[in-house]
Amino acid sequence: MKRRLIALGAIACVASAVLLAACSNAEAPSQGGAQPAGSADAYAVALPAFPAESSEDDPDAWMKTLDENPLDPAFIESLSGFSYKTAAAVLADADENSTYSPISLYYALALATQGAAGQTADEMNAVLGAPDPAAVPREAGNLYRVLYGDPFSKIDLANSIWMREGDEFKQDFIDTATQQFYATPFSVQFGTPEADQAIADWIAANTNDTIEPQVQTREDQLMSIINTVYFKGSWSDQFDASSTKEDVFHAAGGDTGAEFMTQRLDKPREYVQTDRYTRASLDFVGGARMTFVLPAEETDPADILSNEALLEEAFTKDAEDIGYITYTVPKATFDTSFDLIPPLESLGMKTPFSDTADFSNLTEVPAFISYIKQESYIMWDENGAEASAYTDIGISEMSAAPDSLKEIEFTLDRPFLFEITSSQGVPLFIGVCENPAV
Repeated sequence: MKRRLIALGAIACVASAVLLAACSNAEAPSQGGAQPAGSADAYAVALPAFPAESSEDDPDAWMKTLDENPLDPAFIESLSGFSYKTAAAVLADADENSTYSPISLYYALALATQGAAGQTADEMNAVLGAPDPAAVPREAGNLYRVLYGDPFSKIDLANSIWMREGDEFKQDFIDTATQQFYATPFSVQFGTPEADQAIADWIAANTNDTIEPQVQTREDQLMSIINTVYFKGSWSDQFDASSTKEDVFHAAGGDTGAEFMTQRLDKPREYVQTDRYTRASLDFVGGARMTFVLPAEETDPADILSNEALLEEAFTKDAEDIGYITYTVPKATFDTSFDLIPPLESLGMKTPFSDTADFSNLTEVPAFISYIKQESYIMWDENGAEASAYTDIGISEMSAAPDSLKEIEFTLDRPFLFEITSSQGVPLFIGVCENPAV
């Protein structure tokens, strides 16, 4: 069943003249934007011309943003398909609290694909699944500008490209990175503590200090493509903290205590109930939404997570029932880290990680993707939810083949799935809560 979508409407000297020419056209943003942070300042080559932000008090500006950046429903549908396809691969073996951000991987992977050619590009585009691969930069740019300009939801995307000082990179790639992905370009000496700290500072700043990564680059690295996503939302109907109480959560490893928030909404809500799961959602101010999927007692979350079709159905099946729902939701805070190469290989993307990789649209230096990692954070309580993630794609010089990288009672008192979507229906975070007390 397809999701029902609303189509809204450095400073250091760099040897490459191509890079300098590309970056010289970038202007500093008039407001907002993903800025260099802390030790990253000294390595920024330029800043993209970030789009304007809208205000709740200026609906005309917001409507202009929507009109000027139409989102193709087919692209949004393909992005949702990518989200559930990759989530099924990434979370299939999850046996603990886990959060994955498909939108973060999508932006990093889509940008990396612009530097690929031949079979390498074909395999990467097949995983992205866009109806028109050539249109991905434009569509990604439109979605970025819509999310960036949304005055009602706090969804911050940021992109950056970290380039090895002294190497040359193709101007078309740099232009696309800065103009459609709004990626801030940096020039660094990989494999140094200074570069590692600068990258870590940039990630922390663009995830509102919810993630403070340990970064360790290598001298043979040519480029690091990094996306961050940060979300913060307040429930449209907040929970009463005085109603929160300790109770039992039936985790797979045994019963444990957890703090449960409870509220009954006075207005009827849609829900889905099948013999495999029950699904209900809570809205955030501004139109974003958090959806919970509670597997039936005889169904394990892994049964749903490992089945791409069932996972997509669980989050997107049209609701045919409506009722008054009492939500009993455990408070939780946890973080996750993933090596994303194995799940992407399972989806058919193998050449980019091999000694036959072709990134000739990025650089003349033979290169391959040496790692793709993602770290994420999520928290929800009586007031709302906060979530963040970053995806880092490392592209290295091909000196050798890469290593193999391995009255409905809706009570969430056993392992459950969750998803946060933007008001446009774009999946931002998908995860599983095995034990909220951990």
